[in-house]
Amino acid sequence: MLSRPHVLALVVTLANAVKPVVIDDTAYLAFAAHVAAHPLDPYGFELFWYDAPEPAMDILCPPVVPYWLALGVRLFGVEPVLLKLWLFPVAWLLAWAVRDLLRRFARGTEAVALPLIVLSPAVLPMVNLMLDIPAAALGLAALAVFARAADARSWKLAVGAGLLAALAMQSKYTALVAPAVLGWYGLTHRRFALTAAAVAAAAGGFLAWEGLVFLTYGKAHFFYHAGQQEASAEGWFADKFELVAPLAAHLGALGVGCAVYAQRAVGVPAKLVAAGAVAWAAGVALVCLIPGADAVLVGPADHPKLTLPALVWRTAGAAVLLTALAAAFQLLVRLRKQRPVRWDADNWFVVGWVLLELAGYFAMTPFPAARRVIGVSLALGVLSACVVSRTRTSYPPRWVLPFGVGAGVLVAALDAYDAFPEKVLAGRAATAVPAGARAWYSGHWGFQFYCERAGMVPLVVGQSEPAAGDYLVLPRFPDATGFYRPYPGNVIVDPPAEVVEKVAEFEWGDWLAAQTIPNFYGGIEPVVGRDHPRLRVAVYRLTRAWAPGG
Repeated sequence: MLSRPHVLALVVTLANAVKPVVIDDTAYLAFAAHVAAHPLDPYGFELFWYDAPEPAMDILCPPVVPYWLALGVRLFGVEPVLLKLWLFPVAWLLAWAVRDLLRRFARGTEAVALPLIVLSPAVLPMVNLMLDIPAAALGLAALAVFARAADARSWKLAVGAGLLAALAMQSKYTALVAPAVLGWYGLTHRRFALTAAAVAAAAGGFLAWEGLVFLTYGKAHFFYHAGQQEASAEGWFADKFELVAPLAAHLGALGVGCAVYAQRAVGVPAKLVAAGAVAWAAGVALVCLIPGADAVLVGPADHPKLTLPALVWRTAGAAVLLTALAAAFQLLVRLRKQRPVRWDADNWFVVGWVLLELAGYFAMTPFPAARRVIGVSLALGVLSACVVSRTRTSYPPRWVLPFGVGAGVLVAALDAYDAFPEKVLAGRAATAVPAGARAWYSGHWGFQFYCERAGMVPLVVGQSEPAAGDYLVLPRFPDATGFYRPYPGNVIVDPPAEVVEKVAEFEWGDWLAAQTIPNFYGGIEPVVGRDHPRLRVAVYRLTRAWAPGG
């Protein structure tokens, strides 16, 4: 059953539907609502984001996902659960494309490798209402269709693959690697003319939309944002070197199942494979269950060089990368010596594909996050299946599939649980505000969505002028690093005691130390420990008029 794309897509969709709105979902819902009402003017509005209204053009949001969600909004309204169910075709397309690629490059592994990839931490917790999985699904579909075009020498399929790649790029700009992957397949399989047609279609489709946006707004969305990127004072190469540790850390979660799947095939003894899996599980348990597990192991507290989560995730990620290196060596060197062939196009393509995804990660990652390594993780999954399919002497243990899927379920469950405090406490804060009273809020991410759904108004420092009798709903504590959740922007709203009276305070604390927000979406390690409440929100009543920042 789990080798069928529609079954896997249903599992992914239902798992996503139970998770509240989280992180950037709020922005994409706002875009979808606007596009549903104004389909020819996708960037013609302002969106409150971080701590002030911003022009929609200033927010990085290519059009494909907002337009698809906008169609759902026209059908169901702005209902997150229904809109997540509306993403079922995206999950199906991804599962179909992975199965098609496994049949091509690793026939016979689909029953294990397909659920291992689709239900891994690289997919299961990643869908949300965000751009990453739709971009990955369209990119993989473009590759699968182009491979069929190469087999059939079909110009129509080649152009269709290019257009799918264009849609992937206009889903998220990290998919700019998609035409390069198509080009690499064409070069390795000697389909030069079809490659040119596919890449031209991809570039043409991408630039056509940018041209329409330029004619409408006087600037093209992609090129406008590309011009905003600047290197730090340390320089571009130093910035990219800083991405090495996050790559390993996030792969230590997203790629662990596929790495374990390939380890017997690359010669790792069975007992060592099992010991590595047990060590991974034990390390993750320490991070998840021990309060204060994020304590510094090496270095000063304000600039730690190593913490327990860093040790666990980076060690696991190093094992994933070493397994990938061994798999590449097995495919390109050892198997060639054992069965001499002049050229194995599929082996060379799969190894090159992984390298292209790695190059794309370093070139297009503005800040570390688990979503930045989705493409690398998916390509590594196919690489693992490829080496397993070609090695007939050492088969993966049967426990690898439940282990890999269990890792995906664990990360998805942790992330879904960690998303609930912002929804629940926003709702509780709303009940503390009398009917008819005006309430202002400060905060971001899912908290913003649920506060606005409850009728609250964003508090803009330097602009808003709350009056006596109004209410303020504010996040009220920094964690050990001084970081407020939900992130309120660059200015912390802290009304003086003489102008407010506290009405209520709500706190979410529990025994589970594991935390994914915000680090899973913008941090070096995917899951960290905590020794403080997940969220604390205070509700104040203004006793007299007060203008924050005024």
